Amino acid sequence: MTGSGLEAYLAGPHAFDCRSCHSGQEGILLKEDAHVGLVADPSWGDDNQCALCHGNIAEHFATSLHATLRGEHALFEKRTGFSLESHPEIHEEYDNECNKCHATCGSCHISRPDAVGGGFIQSHRIKRTPDLKNQCTACHGSRVGDEYTGANEGYSADVHYVPHAMNCRECHTGAEMHGDGNLYEHRYEVENAPACRDCHDIGSQDNVYHEQHGDNHQCQVCHSQEYKNCNACHVGGDGLAEPSWLAFKIGRNPLSDNRPADFVVLRHIPIVEDTYSDWEGTMTPLYAEEPTWKYATPHNIRRWTARTDTSGGLSCSAVCHNTPADTSGFFLRQVDLNLLPVAEQEANQHLIVPDGPPPW
Repeated sequence: MTGSGLEAYLAGPHAFDCRSCHSGQEGILLKEDAHVGLVADPSWGDDNQCALCHGNIAEHFATSLHATLRGEHALFEKRTGFSLESHPEIHEEYDNECNKCHATCGSCHISRPDAVGGGFIQSHRIKRTPDLKNQCTACHGSRVGDEYTGANEGYSADVHYVPHAMNCRECHTGAEMHGDGNLYEHRYEVENAPACRDCHDIGSQDNVYHEQHGDNHQCQVCHSQEYKNCNACHVGGDGLAEPSWLAFKIGRNPLSDNRPADFVVLRHIPIVEDTYSDWEGTMTPLYAEEPTWKYATPHNIRRWTARTDTSGGLSCSAVCHNTPADTSGFFLRQVDLNLLPVAEQEANQHLIVPDGPPPW
């Protein structure tokens, strides 16, 4: 522990004796002996040392989606019919391969998360707000991070992206990240999650498109660019069977109870019927119960997109409504599902829109 990070730590409110959080042995110089009983991450588990001073936050965080990964657990159980708690052997497999990305207090406020290599950002300095590059997009990089910063070739950064200024926390507050004590099964259930209309009052604008679509379209339908979609994924050594691809699909809303809108942006996820087949033959007999085209909120917002640019005399119908009724069009249709296995076609049937231009 050296340099400005150490100096900031010693000058801050957390300048405790190391053993007060990490345990270990007192007065021993040999590393192997001094580290007996060492707790590498004292901000995780039932003995979370952060809770000694930040009890309310730590209690809520323990049930948050970042800490529990309950969203992934819930979907696994819905598709396989397995209860992880009732099948310890499957739970062990799940923990070893799918449960490595949970966050601790330290992985947001001190170091890079273990799932992406770990390591201090600035010695042992405890930062009030997470670092966009080393913490937020270190985990949420391949989709959110690349979209937000404009890393996808041929596409612009999100209009809200201002390097070192408008970071993730501008929308995703500490209250949301820390949780509210409820055990949610999906991130779109979180009651204090951000929404575009927290900042943008579209009713105060003289805008014919907002008047026409504002009540029944998710904002991203018009204001997102193409985004990453994923193919088949398998546990074990196989991983992703095929590369991801950039696309844009509008379909019916699978989460209308939580996010009101008739039409939303949908992203393809990589779950397939035999994703878990390496785990003692664990299959997904209830595969068709959950769609694989999921409600999405791409972080690549622009005012002018392929659906809003009517320059040169083009109409809204020309740039959006009349896009081809094939796989190249903006709308999720039966022709897109025809490329998928039968069970996956069944799972997504309620999300497609009819051929031809709207209104349907």
